[in-house]
Amino acid sequence: MYGDALREFAAASGDGVAHLLARASGITMGNALQRLAEMGHSSVRMAHLAVFSSLDPEGTRISDLAARAGISRQAMSMLVRDLEASGYVRSAPDPSDRRAIIVELDRRGAEFCRAAVVASAELDAAVEATVGRTEFEQIRRALQAIIGGAGPGPSTR
Repeated sequence: MYGDALREFAAASGDGVAHLLARASGITMGNALQRLAEMGHSSVRMAHLAVFSSLDPEGTRISDLAARAGISRQAMSMLVRDLEASGYVRSAPDPSDRRAIIVELDRRGAEFCRAAVVASAELDAAVEATVGRTEFEQIRRALQAIIGGAGPGPSTR
């Protein structure tokens, strides 16, 4: 019935920057998680990365983790519980506000972070080998510019 709209959407977005970035990100993150699984971290899923990337070295309240990740407190609590069950993080009541929960990296979480550094370097090397040094640096600078200029979307004028 509305298949033509889907065909138009696919044709318009297939080579769009947002679509290409999303596909490249999905492939890259999938490869990173596969490599991390090979390194002994098969229980970490893509969603769990929101915890690691939002966590402060001294620990962070769940409400702050959720705000940084742009998800609900309930969703973050579930992710933290998953990681806690696998020994990646630990949580405890905040001494300054017993209603709040502080999350800290645990030993296995530190091992994961160190493994992620290695996996990231390996993936960078693989991308560089695929596209060449010059293009790799151009891609890196372009992505940094996109991130640095992130703001409102297209003008509505």
